[in-house]
Amino acid sequence: MMVFWLVAVLLIAAALLFLLPPLIQKIKRDTDEDTFDRDELNVTIFKDQLAELERDLAAGVLTQEQFDAAKHDLERSFLQDANTEDGESVAQTDHIIGRSAAVVIAVVIPILAVSLYNLLGSGEAGLHPEDARPQVQAEGHDGTLEEQVRKLQDHLQQNPDDVEGWVMLARSYYFLKQYGAAAETFARASSMVQDSNPELLADYADALAMANGRNMAGKPFELVKKALQIQPRFQKALWLAGTATYQAGDYEATLDYWKRLLAIFPKGSDNYLQMQKNIAEIQQKLGLPIDAEIQAAAAAANGPRITGVVRLDESLMLDAAVGDTLFVYARAAKGPRMPLAIVRKTVKDLPLEFTLDDSMAMNPAMKLSNFQQVVVGARISKSGNAMPQPGDMQAVSAPVNVAEAPHVELVIKQVIQ
Repeated sequence: MMVFWLVAVLLIAAALLFLLPPLIQKIKRDTDEDTFDRDELNVTIFKDQLAELERDLAAGVLTQEQFDAAKHDLERSFLQDANTEDGESVAQTDHIIGRSAAVVIAVVIPILAVSLYNLLGSGEAGLHPEDARPQVQAEGHDGTLEEQVRKLQDHLQQNPDDVEGWVMLARSYYFLKQYGAAAETFARASSMVQDSNPELLADYADALAMANGRNMAGKPFELVKKALQIQPRFQKALWLAGTATYQAGDYEATLDYWKRLLAIFPKGSDNYLQMQKNIAEIQQKLGLPIDAEIQAAAAAANGPRITGVVRLDESLMLDAAVGDTLFVYARAAKGPRMPLAIVRKTVKDLPLEFTLDDSMAMNPAMKLSNFQQVVVGARISKSGNAMPQPGDMQAVSAPVNVAEAPHVELVIKQVIQ
């Protein structure tokens, strides 16, 4: 007990040593010098603010009338600052305030520290640590999802206006595959915000459709259309709307929803590629020509592919900088040496898993699908030049059959002389 209080007293004393000296020391500044420094600072600030107003006027940010009013206020503020008490009275006042504050702090700090520890620390047991006993929480985790749902239900009985609580409950029901209960709870949450939240409307539609055997007809589709009226580019609502029209056989409407989604997804992402396939399917059903970009992507996806991984041998790791260019390519085993497919990365991407296909051809007439056998290579170039240079590091595979969709492992350990 004595050790505890000794440490506490020492900590309080250390805090006072930091706080009191600046307050109780005598102020020895020369009043004329202090007044001059303060006035000089005021003049500097006034000039900077006036210059800023003039720049805003010249840039058209302020009108002449607004500039005049702001300048008048600035001048009035400057004159008020210039008419403050002289340095001697200010110094004397600061001195009195400093001594008073020192007395207050010296008395209040210890009392406040003990009081706060008693309130926020361990209470009476903290003030008498020898009487304290360790209390181990035996509950462990907060419980299963079902238990949390029951707690949330109890909470909502006491707080029926908690919208976020109803949303959490609805999503918990959905996760538990209790779609009917989820739909009813989403309906309640959505009505509490006057059906103005597109996310809640889409979630309500989704849960209702799942409760109806994934059928989007009727009420679910109406909810989705309402969500799109509020937020036309809301992804989940567009997905559900496209599903609803597809189920109904309205392929023209489906094509419209799919194209709107395609415009939202990042180009090259999984969702973007999937939507391209969906659009191609719908265009085919409608007897429409498939878009050239989609057709090329589909051909690449269905065409020959070579996969593999590139690694750098440990013996060359000190010779390759992370920013050096890495080329991974495939070229004909017999014939032109122009790459049929190529990927450009850097050494920092190693080890690199890669895919080569027709979409990576440098020339449409020279692509993987036009050759039976190719060799796959990887080369590190310090110059970034596509042509091999002395000092470049490389690895080249034996010929592989394109039709077999080979997986190639390359270890770069050769230096070009």
